[in-house]
Amino acid sequence: PHCNIPRVSKRVKTTERAHRLEFLYRGQPISPWHDIPFWAGYYNDDTQPLLHFVCEIPRLTHAKLEIHKGHSPNPLIQDTVGNKRLRFYKYGESIVNYGAIAQTWENPNLKDPDTGLVGDNDPIDVLQLNSKPCRRGAVQRVRVLGALALVDGGETDWKLLAVDVDDSAEYEAVKWRRVDDIPKDRVGEIREWFRKYKTAEGKPENVFALSGKTLDEKQALRTAKRTHQHWIDLVDGNAKCITKCQHEDCYDKEVPCWVGSNDGSEL
Repeated sequence: PHCNIPRVSKRVKTTERAHRLEFLYRGQPISPWHDIPFWAGYYNDDTQPLLHFVCEIPRLTHAKLEIHKGHSPNPLIQDTVGNKRLRFYKYGESIVNYGAIAQTWENPNLKDPDTGLVGDNDPIDVLQLNSKPCRRGAVQRVRVLGALALVDGGETDWKLLAVDVDDSAEYEAVKWRRVDDIPKDRVGEIREWFRKYKTAEGKPENVFALSGKTLDEKQALRTAKRTHQHWIDLVDGNAKCITKCQHEDCYDKEVPCWVGSNDGSEL
């Protein structure tokens, strides 16, 4: 399913207004969740497949945006808290390029076989480790190196560790092939940041399943493929996804996730 894929990452454009970012492909609105393919081909002669990453929170920024599941066609929208106040990281600026893999979903009705806990109802998260901040809304080809099993509110919230393979300014990270290639102190710094970042909002520390162990690249890719299958179940109508509305007319009410797409057949 991941051979001869055109460079979608180069053709997706974005438009931004009022804390909301829409995606376009050849002038037509698309969903970054459903229309951008999961697979992104291979890097040169590598045998390890690449995946498509959507940048939501560039490194060194604070604004908390994410792909919104309840809106057509899944734009990036800045989170809100309390009385519709825009949400920013209070703990500090993001130490990674944060985003998600397209065409994935952590099913909140199924227990993850590794953690024993249900999914968090979102596309699988990615911590992209290149030093250059990604452009918000950028679509990149990434190599998955490993994964951390964060537990957030009793739900599985996987964090894939990955690198953008097409970053010409990055000499070190693009060579990384496996989790052991990532400097140990970098993984430790990331683990601590995600353990503690919600404490700045008066919440308890997050915890990690698997005793905080980092999965290797094979296990991490297997986890990503499992969430891709959950997404397939969702768009095929074999699973149910409910989320909170951010529109004025239905703010904070539960609505079905928007899956009205052609599953990327045009890309």
